Amino acid sequence: MTMNLEEELKDRLTLIEAMIGEGRRTTMSWGWTFVFWGVAYYIAIAWTAYNQWPWAWLVTMLSAWIPCWLIIRQKKKSTPQRRPETTIGRAIYSIWSAMGVSMCVLLPALGFSGRFNQHIFVAIVAAMLGVSNGASGMILRWKAQIASAIVWWVATIAACFGSDNQCTVVFVIAIFFCQIVFGVYGMILESRERRLEAAHA
Repeated sequence: MTMNLEEELKDRLTLIEAMIGEGRRTTMSWGWTFVFWGVAYYIAIAWTAYNQWPWAWLVTMLSAWIPCWLIIRQKKKSTPQRRPETTIGRAIYSIWSAMGVSMCVLLPALGFSGRFNQHIFVAIVAAMLGVSNGASGMILRWKAQIASAIVWWVATIAACFGSDNQCTVVFVIAIFFCQIVFGVYGMILESRERRLEAAHA
């Protein structure tokens, strides 16, 4: 009886480790979206700095969302379902979807109400991205994503102090490391994974 229980526990642990590994692979396959949104953030920052138009962020984010959605849709159609969807994959997707909806609800409401400023904006965006990266990294036990969350949380704190220019610099640096570098890292890992799968096939 003890042997059966030990075997069952080992099987369950193996399944959990496989699900975590699959969750990491899924996150790696979304590396391009981190880079995509990082570039969209840079465009919005540059547009806002250029003419101080209050709707630059909203227009840029909506304009970026449409091609991102189309690319995801096309990718799902063209890529055969190689692996079944896991509970961990659905959890990660849910975390990021909830964060996106939260930003789409909160940030325009702050803008329309007149309670919006640079420091609040950066602190909210950085905190939400920190929560999403932190939760995903903890679920996946992925140190690189947890490190990304820590950078976002540091940016959240830094955004509450200093001048508007210092706040922008902090945001630009956090975007570079947490969106661009992390996204490229995920894309490189995904590419390696595909090469290994092709070599073993």
